[in-house]
Amino acid sequence: MDIFNNIGRLLKKYLPIILIMGLLAGCGQPNPMETAKSYTDAWTKLDFEGMYETLSQESQESIAKDNFVERYETIFSAIELNSIDLTLQEILIEGDEAYLPIDVVFNTGTVDSFETRYTLPLVLEDKQWRIVWTPSLIFPDMDQEDQVRITSQHALRGDILDREDNPIAIEGEAYTVGGVPGKIPDRKEFAKALAPLLELSEEKILDELSKDWVRDDTLVPLRNFPLSISAEFKDKILSVKGVMLVTNLVTDSRRYLNNELYSHIVGYVQRVSAEDLEEKEGYRDRDLIGRQGIEASMEEHLHGISGYSLYIRDADGNKKSTIAEIPAKHGNTIRLTLDPDLQATAHKALQGHVGSVTVLNGKTGEVLAMVSYPDYNPNIFPNGVLPSSWKALTEHPDKPFINRSTYALYPPGSTIKPFSAVMALEEGVVNPNTVVEEAQKRSWTPKLEDWNAPPIVRTNHPEGPVNLDKALVWSDNIFFAWAALKSSYDTMESYANRFGLGQPLPFDVPVSRSILKRQETTWSKHLLASSAIGQGEVLVTPLQMAAMYTAFINQGDMVLPKIIKDIRSQEGEILEEFEREVWIPSAIPQKWVDTILPSLIGVVEDEGGTGRRLAIDGLTIAAKTGTAQKDNKDDEEKEEIAWLAAFTPDSQDPLVVVVALEVPAGEGREKFDIVKEIFMKYYGISPEDEEY
Repeated sequence: MDIFNNIGRLLKKYLPIILIMGLLAGCGQPNPMETAKSYTDAWTKLDFEGMYETLSQESQESIAKDNFVERYETIFSAIELNSIDLTLQEILIEGDEAYLPIDVVFNTGTVDSFETRYTLPLVLEDKQWRIVWTPSLIFPDMDQEDQVRITSQHALRGDILDREDNPIAIEGEAYTVGGVPGKIPDRKEFAKALAPLLELSEEKILDELSKDWVRDDTLVPLRNFPLSISAEFKDKILSVKGVMLVTNLVTDSRRYLNNELYSHIVGYVQRVSAEDLEEKEGYRDRDLIGRQGIEASMEEHLHGISGYSLYIRDADGNKKSTIAEIPAKHGNTIRLTLDPDLQATAHKALQGHVGSVTVLNGKTGEVLAMVSYPDYNPNIFPNGVLPSSWKALTEHPDKPFINRSTYALYPPGSTIKPFSAVMALEEGVVNPNTVVEEAQKRSWTPKLEDWNAPPIVRTNHPEGPVNLDKALVWSDNIFFAWAALKSSYDTMESYANRFGLGQPLPFDVPVSRSILKRQETTWSKHLLASSAIGQGEVLVTPLQMAAMYTAFINQGDMVLPKIIKDIRSQEGEILEEFEREVWIPSAIPQKWVDTILPSLIGVVEDEGGTGRRLAIDGLTIAAKTGTAQKDNKDDEEKEEIAWLAAFTPDSQDPLVVVVALEVPAGEGREKFDIVKEIFMKYYGISPEDEEY
């Protein structure tokens, strides 16, 4: 059926032409359609020389071939013409003249596609039909002295805001460092003084100052810097005679108003590369593109598409008529869930400690703070990062680009024990009153034929019977290893999957996938016992650990973390709003939440609890501490992950806070101070309010 429809359309389009050509051929008359077809075929192929060959003698006398070709090429290049679609109508012949109406669709990379109707005039000249060409065959309204102009309208990149609408990332100005030749006493001395500051060669600076277009009063731009450069650096630049520092040349930069504060969440942008322009649609030279964080993951929403206006300008410089235009499409605004005060508190508390702080609203899953250290200043990237800055960041041993909350995979240590408790309770291996005699020993070697590993060593804790409550409060390794060894490998895998281990964690920036064990590793009793206490091959990100602990606040449901609150147009219209979403429903049965939660509160409130230092008067806090060994190169460089997962179960507005610090073995007590500061800030508790 489609074949017949296509044939019908072709006949409708070309039948009048075929009939006229047939009639004229039968009469032995020259056929104007042959000339018209030669012209339009050449036009479709953008063969401007071929078009010129069909022109009448008078038309060719009015414009030389080179000028004809150059004019078409210049105009069509400026509008980024991709192709032309022509539909020829019925020709009108009046003696030695003929007129062919043509509908033309221009497909461009600027003003998109637009349609224009032309009337192609022909004249019989020496028994041959020729095209009577005037500038109106470029665009219908054009006269001889008119010019075609195209102007662009800059599209704004969308802003990134915090939950209170404070700007985090906006479009704005940048400093341009340049030289004015007429004010430079000695160019060689100028280049020598400025080269180390701009990290350019002296030859490069001298070459820029010697360009053909440069005049004595010309500001020659040499390098751009963010507005956040230090006063000291600014003074050094301005001390060079002949230098200028201006903000009116680059107005489309990206400004990160809080410098490092949100670097790992927001990420950064750079100017598009040649590869970007080749691979992506809707980008122009010097456009910005997201490279990391929200800037990258939400690029489709943040990126704006430039608008264009194609028009005819008369000899007096006035706009005569608009041929086509398309408005700029500004990027959308991204509003994050981040609480600015809590983010600042977490950032300050983490300074000097390699690790991360992750804070969630325990009910909604909204990320209220996310900080990783070391960090970086994203302002150095939009207009070209200095080589020394790039080298310092990429060669830093603690990898500042890594968002340790979402990317770093750590063994969870004892923070996994509440979930191991769920498995043991659910499988009937233990009940709340079960006392494991082996846990009263300092170390325990399971009496198993296939146990070929060191003994399980308990943490230092008070003497006495170890039941489930004490095992959690004291963080006893032997209790949970003993319970795990009474379960099967399949059972461990099943519960790990139920708690999200090994599953992707949907989030607005990439999150490393947690694992229970490597695929190539064969299960063993030692690996089973180690996994239950958060060692072995178990790896998890701090963000996922925070999501897992939301189950104790939401009747066993694990809530999906969210960091984007809504997306709005430039006019403020809400385009998309992100609601609370359960990640894993009923991950923990309510009865086991009720059983385990008092013990997690006991971690903080009991005298022997491992989280006793976290206690705050008037605030109920549940927590689980953890210490996990990292893979180390040698015994002299042993490192640990100091974990603390804490939450406020009785609050109407509960928080979940997870801190993970990379520390030398035996250290990491700062984790309590960090979490405590966050709780006190959020709940408005001052140090004076506490009783000692």
